[in-house]
Amino acid sequence: MLVLNADNALLRRHAAGLDAPLAWFSSDDGHPLLCQARADGRRSCGVRDGHLWLFDGTRTHDLGAVAGMPLTLGGLAAHNVQNCAAAALAAAGLGIAPATTCAVLARFGRDNRDNPGRLQRWILGGDVQVYVDYAHNPDGLAQFLDLVRQARRDGGRLHLLLGQAGDRSDQAIADLAATAASFRPDHVVLKDMDGYLRGRGSGEVARLLHATLVQHGVDGTAIVECLDETEAVRTILSAAGPGDSLALPVHSMAARQRVNDLLDRLQAQGWAAGDPLATD
Repeated sequence: MLVLNADNALLRRHAAGLDAPLAWFSSDDGHPLLCQARADGRRSCGVRDGHLWLFDGTRTHDLGAVAGMPLTLGGLAAHNVQNCAAAALAAAGLGIAPATTCAVLARFGRDNRDNPGRLQRWILGGDVQVYVDYAHNPDGLAQFLDLVRQARRDGGRLHLLLGQAGDRSDQAIADLAATAASFRPDHVVLKDMDGYLRGRGSGEVARLLHATLVQHGVDGTAIVECLDETEAVRTILSAAGPGDSLALPVHSMAARQRVNDLLDRLQAQGWAAGDPLATD
């Protein structure tokens, strides 16, 4: 069984000649490919009336309200709604009972330790929203920042941590920066990706990102360079104001652990925007 996204035109086009049994998922349970799958007795999974529905080839199962699944952040994370649907189909193919899948989707992601580095969220001081994600390409960054934008409080500023691996082409690095610029961040901190310089000198990627951000309308005075990932996060936290949103793509495993520990500690301490950041 091959699990495929019915909302993706490229996959639809290439699926036509495959011999493997196909299981389609979609953000719309009424998608024609899902309807055809059910008519053929094949598995499907899609969203209808705010719930995720799994067809196992014989019966339809309600996997619960999408907004109640922690990974979807109240349904705002559209890409994770699709990820949940894909995972539900894979689980069905492995013989996992729908009731088990339903229970896992209802709890997984509630604790930031469930899925470290992937769409984690902290609320600091009651009004500063901090998001950590691995977003490392234009599509992933766009989905991440779209979610942050939807959840953002009126009047709150957007702070962004931005870096890229050194083995990407200059054009790929520029594409990432152009995507970031399209969300009009108020403050950007540029970093190196520790362990991912891959032939480029320290700061070289940051300079390419800076040039493209300015070219696409980001105020140069809103862009700063802090190449160490952990220190870059501390720079953003220090600049945060009440109601701001912090989008933090953190990539090295060591930095991710330090950032997670820092954010957990700040949350436990009741840290609020404007408070000093204690040293480690």
